[in-house]
Amino acid sequence: MVSHSADVEVGGVRIVAGDAVLLAPAAANRDPDRFDDPERFDIDRDDAGGHLAFGHGPHFCIGAGLARIELTEVFRALPARFPGLRLARPRTELGLRSDLFTGGLRELPVTW
Repeated sequence: MVSHSADVEVGGVRIVAGDAVLLAPAAANRDPDRFDDPERFDIDRDDAGGHLAFGHGPHFCIGAGLARIELTEVFRALPARFPGLRLARPRTELGLRSDLFTGGLRELPVTW
């Protein structure tokens, strides 16, 4: 845990020394000044370096490199293994979770 002994102002909000601050990881990586088309999922994104999916600094996930390799290979292999893979419902009908801090989809029904 990082502790600071001075008040700071972030985005026009004053944070008093000692206040607890909770950051939502789901809000990270969506800055259009930093990422081209930040809402689009793209595993080949050229500007992906520096995203916060695996933490930062002393809190960086030790398995991040392996997880990236595994996920990259899974997403590359799926179309070859299941050439007819597609959503079983229109994208507009997919429900987002609001009961978890990290968000996500309620379900991802697919067919092939």
